[in-house]
Amino acid sequence: MSSEPRLASQRRRGLAHAAWAAFAFIVCLFLLLTMQNGHPPALILVPYVLVVWVLGHGLIWGVQHLAAKGRRMAAGTATESQPWPVALRLALVSTGAAALVGICQVVGTVLQGRWYPYDDAGLWALMLVVWLVHTACFVGLLLRQRWSRLSTVMLPVGWALLLGAQIAEHLAPSTSTDTAGLLLAFGLMVLLLLFAAYLASSRKAKSFLIL
Repeated sequence: MSSEPRLASQRRRGLAHAAWAAFAFIVCLFLLLTMQNGHPPALILVPYVLVVWVLGHGLIWGVQHLAAKGRRMAAGTATESQPWPVALRLALVSTGAAALVGICQVVGTVLQGRWYPYDDAGLWALMLVVWLVHTACFVGLLLRQRWSRLSTVMLPVGWALLLGAQIAEHLAPSTSTDTAGLLLAFGLMVLLLLFAAYLASSRKAKSFLIL
């Protein structure tokens, strides 16, 4: 990697850490200055914000480290200087968001001392596995692994099938029908399938991933 891209990467890294630190500071300041007559008082949440602040910096460092490793692995290939294709950007954002949900689930469980946000341990474990699969795809995309594209294609298909099953349940004669909710679920299902088809057929996405 030449010096100019390296400097640009360092600037982005510094900006990300600075933005996260500023956000945590503003939240802490708000909790400290707000009225403390609630139950529990807002002040008691400050330690939780500090824990999340530290974890956030660790996550930023981890993501940037994986992205840098992916760029090093692509050095000398045709995709070294190419920007990320739109399909892969969308896949990266969606799987990264799902990974954050899984992290919040674990952190919330540790901080609250109970299964969070699901009271049932079986459901909690099942959803954690789902978020771990998304996390694996997110890491694979950052490292520019070819298997991550096909795995990421299957994720929206799986969510679309789940929505389809729920729609079928609500269409049963014995259940009340929420027309607006059904239309929203159907539209989301179509969008998920379109995204999966777009990602699967994108030649730029296929050629961008190198290993």
